Amino acid sequence: MEVVIVADDLTGALDSAVAFADQGLKVLCALGPSHLETALAMDADVVAVSTGSREIEQETAVKRVRQVRDIVSDSKHGETARLFKKVDSRLKGHVAAETEALRSPDQPILVCPAIPKLGRFVENGMLCGAGVVTPRSVADIAKVPLSACPDANSQEDIAKALEAFPEGGLLVGAAGLAESLAARSIKPDSTLRDIRPQSPALFAIGSRDPVTLAQLDNFAPLPAPNGSVPDPTPFSDDVQVIQMTSGETEISSQEAGDQFAKGIANWIATIRPASFLASGGESAAAICARLDIGILEILGEVLPGLPMSKSLNGQRDLFIITKSGGFGTPDTLVNLAAKLVKR
Repeated sequence: MEVVIVADDLTGALDSAVAFADQGLKVLCALGPSHLETALAMDADVVAVSTGSREIEQETAVKRVRQVRDIVSDSKHGETARLFKKVDSRLKGHVAAETEALRSPDQPILVCPAIPKLGRFVENGMLCGAGVVTPRSVADIAKVPLSACPDANSQEDIAKALEAFPEGGLLVGAAGLAESLAARSIKPDSTLRDIRPQSPALFAIGSRDPVTLAQLDNFAPLPAPNGSVPDPTPFSDDVQVIQMTSGETEISSQEAGDQFAKGIANWIATIRPASFLASGGESAAAICARLDIGILEILGEVLPGLPMSKSLNGQRDLFIITKSGGFGTPDTLVNLAAKLVKR
């Protein structure tokens, strides 16, 4: 095994790990620390794990990361696998605390959250660009020296920083850094796959981000007020879109999310679509948990920023596409629907 990616949410784990799958490597994702030991024993080239810790208390987040570190250390890959700490490209979450929990004493560290192809850069040590309203100091947030935070205005900048970095150091970053690391990990016998999702497909829109809402203009979503999903009905088209909406009464986002995950999981278990899109990392993780899915094989990108995986346990052989709420152009979902092929 070459790399173990430790991410604080599911979409982050998949967004970073897909770069390796796109190079033809076998890549798995454990949907929590409890599934990591099994994933590590499945002879993959790369394993990602989601700790689901971005929105929880810092003390609990640190405990989960330390648990992951110990599981990797005790596995047969403990001395050979390189650790990659995936962080949010806008530096949300417990960046410094989780990084410190994974880092060995005096271990060299490189922190680069830039994703140049999405217009997100590091300039003079400050994270800036698309989606970053006010530039943020990478060193201050990660609590590392400024020298550990290279500027990155292009993918070539990231590649150069990685080339100059010691092999035994801890890498901390987002999809841009993962892409450069993956480019150095190509196997001579690796083969690229043709990633084509099948229909019928269920699009579950749990995100309320304006970017995602704009992508629904060409669809007629079935509303799920406060996450209350209607009973399953047979598909009348290749795509069925179900969207979580506001209800007549106000409930907590946690309660709405739980109801939405339960309802979508019921649709999948009853109708058994070939493919399933989840928009929003928490929605994707919760729905998979309801279906007893704990390990995914990441196949590659359907579209830029939309990784596709296949479930390996629970409801097996379901093609799962994930999209972060704030990602994509207005025609992203239309383009995805156009790529579907008949099962």
